Amino acid sequence: MFLNTWCVFKIKNKYIVYIIMNSDELIESEIKKHGNTNLITNSCLQSGSHIFAIGDSHTIFFYNSMKIFEHWFYNCSLPLTIYRLLNEDLDIYNIGNCLGNLHEKYNIKENDYVIFYFGFNDIQRNITKHAEHRWQNEITNLFTSFVDKVLVLSSKYKIKPIIPCVYPNPRPDAHGQNPCGTYEQRRMYTVFANNMLKQLCETNNLPFLDIYDLITDEYGFIKREITADNIHLDYNNKKIRHLVEDNIYKFCF
Repeated sequence: MFLNTWCVFKIKNKYIVYIIMNSDELIESEIKKHGNTNLITNSCLQSGSHIFAIGDSHTIFFYNSMKIFEHWFYNCSLPLTIYRLLNEDLDIYNIGNCLGNLHEKYNIKENDYVIFYFGFNDIQRNITKHAEHRWQNEITNLFTSFVDKVLVLSSKYKIKPIIPCVYPNPRPDAHGQNPCGTYEQRRMYTVFANNMLKQLCETNNLPFLDIYDLITDEYGFIKREITADNIHLDYNNKKIRHLVEDNIYKFCF
């Protein structure tokens, strides 16, 4: 059983795709030794840049990726929110796992692409808890400040940020989330926040990874067939793996 990864090179204005075969056994062995595949990951971009996913637990989707480095929380506790990013002086080097931050070779460098996974925990808990009656203003201010923070980090470290949409509600039978507010409230917050993010990205010329409609069912929940824990995308689902990574790579050439 093999998992395909690929590299793309531009030769005489034509993109040439090389397929590299990596066995599932190699990935499993690497995860057992190091907790993810970061030591054998290669984004295979012609520029030599790499792609990193940092932020909340939705970055876990990339822990067995051969193309995108996973940097979940390390120097900070859970849950990771926009509010904490703004108010606790978090940075791209104190968000991310031990492997990334203690191995300089595998850390974020100039011209790398960085996907900022933030906003999910704010929507699921904090908006209803702290601003239920002024939620539109709160989301507008919070996500505007988030994009401003990303722009500051982009300028400071000369990275290329990618802003993903806020992912949909966990399914009703999910465990361990303890959300605040009704499903419909949180669906409404998520849609509003994603519309805000889309506008902010357009205004600031930032790539917006908008896969919300592709991963959300008619009721505003993550689709049953693409999640294993009813909260996150299933990192062992090859179909959703290709869908997400193909959409990310559109921004990286």
